[in-house]
Amino acid sequence: MHLDTDQIKRVFGLSVRQASVIMLFGLALLAVINFSVITLHFTQGTILSKSDVQASFASQLQAWFSAPILNMITLVVFWIAVGLLAYAVLYWVYNIITEARNEVVVEQEYTNRASKTERKKWPIIEVGLLAGLVVLAILTLTVFFPIWNSLFIGAIYDIPTNWLGAVLGLAGSVAGMFVTIYLFKSLIGLMLVLE
Repeated sequence: MHLDTDQIKRVFGLSVRQASVIMLFGLALLAVINFSVITLHFTQGTILSKSDVQASFASQLQAWFSAPILNMITLVVFWIAVGLLAYAVLYWVYNIITEARNEVVVEQEYTNRASKTERKKWPIIEVGLLAGLVVLAILTLTVFFPIWNSLFIGAIYDIPTNWLGAVLGLAGSVAGMFVTIYLFKSLIGLMLVLE
C-alpha cells in the first residue's frame, strides 16, 4: 500500500480550522453528556437547588419531553441514524465486493495480469481497516471515553476550589477527546482514500 503525498495530507493532515472544530466537538460532546452534573454543581447553594424549585423544574421538563411530537421526532431521528449507519456499512461491503470482482475481471481478461497477492491485498486491507475502526469504537466506549469523562467531571468539581486542577483536567479531557476523534477521522479518511 503506497500513498502519495497528497493522499497522506488528506488522511493525516489537520488544518487549524479542523483542529478547532474537533476540539469544540469533543468539548460540546462532554458538556452535553454531563449536562446534569454541570447544572447540579453550579446551581448548588442557589435558589435553583431548593427542592420545590427542582421539583417544579423537573415536572416542567418532564411535561415538555412527554409531548407526543417530541417523542415522534426522537424516534424518527434515531431510526434515520440507524438506517444511515446500516446503509453506510452495506455500501462499503458492496464496494469491496465490486472491487474484488473487478480485480478478477482484470486478471482473467487482460494480458497484464496482476499477481494473486496484489488481487487479495486491497480487500484484506479494507477489511483490516474496518476491523480497526470497530476495535477503536469498542475501546473508545469501554476505556477511553470513561477516562476523558472522569477527567471532565473532576474538572467541573475542581472549579471553585482548585483552579489549576480544573484547567489541567479540562485540558486532559479535551486533548483525549481530540486524539480519539482524530483517530476516527484518520481511519475513515484512509478507508475513503483506498476506496
